[in-house]
Amino acid sequence: MGKRGRHKLVDTKAGKNKADVAQKQFRQSVRNARSSAALEEQLEHLGPKLERFRGNRMARGKIFLDMMMLKRRARKLRQEELKKNRAIHGEEAFPMKVPRTIENTRPDDSTFVEHLTAQELEAEKHDETESYFTNPYKPKIAILAPYYPSEPTEVFCKELESVFPNSKFIKRGTFSLKKCCQAAYEAGYTDVIDVHCRRIKKLKRFMQPSSLIYCHLPEGPTIHFRLSGITKMDDIEDRWNAAQNVNPELLLTNFKTAEGRRMSRLFTILFPTNPDLRIRQLCVFHNQRDFMFFRRYKYAFRKGGDKVVLKEIGPKFCLKVRRILKGLPSAKNMDIRYNYSAHETSKNKRLFVM
Repeated sequence: MGKRGRHKLVDTKAGKNKADVAQKQFRQSVRNARSSAALEEQLEHLGPKLERFRGNRMARGKIFLDMMMLKRRARKLRQEELKKNRAIHGEEAFPMKVPRTIENTRPDDSTFVEHLTAQELEAEKHDETESYFTNPYKPKIAILAPYYPSEPTEVFCKELESVFPNSKFIKRGTFSLKKCCQAAYEAGYTDVIDVHCRRIKKLKRFMQPSSLIYCHLPEGPTIHFRLSGITKMDDIEDRWNAAQNVNPELLLTNFKTAEGRRMSRLFTILFPTNPDLRIRQLCVFHNQRDFMFFRRYKYAFRKGGDKVVLKEIGPKFCLKVRRILKGLPSAKNMDIRYNYSAHETSKNKRLFVM
């Protein structure tokens, strides 16, 4: 019995060594392959083999690793072949494939620009911002913070004051936002931005601002944003200093739907219509999957104007719309145009509002 067991052990070890040698030879042949078609043929033969070893977990795992190795090598060879063909025959004969993303696979919306006529696009502009575009005026913005703001909230409000020209930071104390909007309109302000932070007793000095409410005077709308991803100006490495009291250029990108174009017009009326082009200061609002990213840059021309260099100024933050009210903020105002629903968003992750 012992003799029989010894012979069995030796045979198993020899078989294992033989399998290791075969595995090494296979991997070496995959590395030395120069054609993706040959690897794809090997891949077709491994498919039935995987079905054959359905009951053997270890053998199935080895075959699966071999298949993954073949796929990776075949993909790399295909890319190299495509690169060579593109260099010989040109990019028109072998065009680049467009990758599938959540952005370019979103369902078609009837309010996209390509589906609307010029008259329908013109009719969209008859909203709360129409007076600014027909008779341009210089916006005057009140930046508010409720109660006693935390240190990060106060710093963020002062940085917003440097972003928006002709703006002023005011601590509104215990007054309601409705009364502040009325007082601001009487004082000649055109817009109100209210910054909120969470009120936790032990950490109230260090809490970051978490939401922002924007009100356009005198008739609204009122938009409640979630505020996240804040980076202060002092935390940005290798930044340029911002010029004070200048009218920056404005860039709004990727606002595709009717609601998105309306949001872009509301961002536009926060800045004067005559930017100081000599200062070369640029504010960017970029929409991606209903997240609106704000960046501020200073740009310069190099090599006789052939090259543009961007330097960030700050601050950086991200906005996401939570609620849109038609009028001014009030406890009785229930005229809700849009209300964010996590349940509706989770049902279709490719459906966006903006």
